Amino acid sequence: MNPRERVKMTFMHEEPDRVPVFDQGVASNVASEILHRRAYTGAGGTGWFEIAKFLYEGKRDFLVKRIAEDTVELYTKLDLDIVRGRLVPLKGPTKKLDEVTYYYDDEGGFWTIRRFFKDSSKMFIEVDSKISREGIAAIEEYVEFIEDSPIVIDERIFEALDYIVEKTGEERWVSGDGHFSIPIHKSWLLATVKRPDLIERYLDCQLKYVMKLIKLEKEHGVDYIIGGGDLASNQGPVYSPRIFKEIVLPRLKKLTSFCHELGLPYLYHSDGYTWPIAKELFVESGVDGYGEIDAQAGMDLGEIKEKLPHLVLWGNVDCAKTLTFGPEEKIIAETKACIKKGAPGGGYILGSSNTIHPNVPARNFITMIKTARKYGSYPVKT
Repeated sequence: MNPRERVKMTFMHEEPDRVPVFDQGVASNVASEILHRRAYTGAGGTGWFEIAKFLYEGKRDFLVKRIAEDTVELYTKLDLDIVRGRLVPLKGPTKKLDEVTYYYDDEGGFWTIRRFFKDSSKMFIEVDSKISREGIAAIEEYVEFIEDSPIVIDERIFEALDYIVEKTGEERWVSGDGHFSIPIHKSWLLATVKRPDLIERYLDCQLKYVMKLIKLEKEHGVDYIIGGGDLASNQGPVYSPRIFKEIVLPRLKKLTSFCHELGLPYLYHSDGYTWPIAKELFVESGVDGYGEIDAQAGMDLGEIKEKLPHLVLWGNVDCAKTLTFGPEEKIIAETKACIKKGAPGGGYILGSSNTIHPNVPARNFITMIKTARKYGSYPVKT
């Protein structure tokens, strides 16, 4: 059975020959160690920083070529059943403030400063912005700007995706992007309380954009959509469940229905403790699956499988601690436990609880994959 057949059966909640294995991102430094050469995957903090660097230097053609070719080589070498499609932006930062810090001057004057923390988290994150400085007033200005702006998607962003589909699409599934969520930022979270009308208007704009993007991704060959976005911490949702139910849910339902009309399953990804909104998020929304299942936040794979049997589940091997620090015996035990809980009856794809981030040693990632190959054959011994 080839990977494409294996994943199709999994999405039909049937048992294939073995449990599929997939991770939505492998950081460039981890990929380099596996491929025994400098690799660029556009994933993880190192990948996002590289994208900023090469776009700023005017080397987008090099970036597209490397992300496309290195992603195909990596996922093929590891024999992963799904390949993450990559969209490479056209525009990067406008200023380089220092070796690890870039300034983005987006349309409408909505500037952002991002910094790469190379000696600690290895994340490339926002450290300042117009919205951070001006709060809800800037959000209102931004919403008015995007409401008045036409939706234009330059199809050059699909250049890497086209290569990935061409080289792997007949053999493996290729995922697309369908991000749809409220930004996890203090100003935006404050707006959910003080100006929910702005959140509604923002999500309406985001919905129009992401539907157009997904339609184009379908035309470029993706098989399903990884969508949603972070909405919870270890303690639960970061904004009111009422906001999710009244504002996010109706629009998410429109999005999943749109994907289904195109024949694309829609998997919602978010780490954190999501049980307080499970009915709305995983049943009423129409999503087909749930990824980034966060064990250290209290999301038990077996409980989810029992209570939400209609979902395709992906992930749950802890990347915050287990895959980062090991030891090998713990990685093996946790991977086997995920297979035991998630695999029976199909509908489970093994992977990390988020991504193979820059602090995950390559050997630990490979241990997870080898364990899945050894113990993931159907019928799974429970």
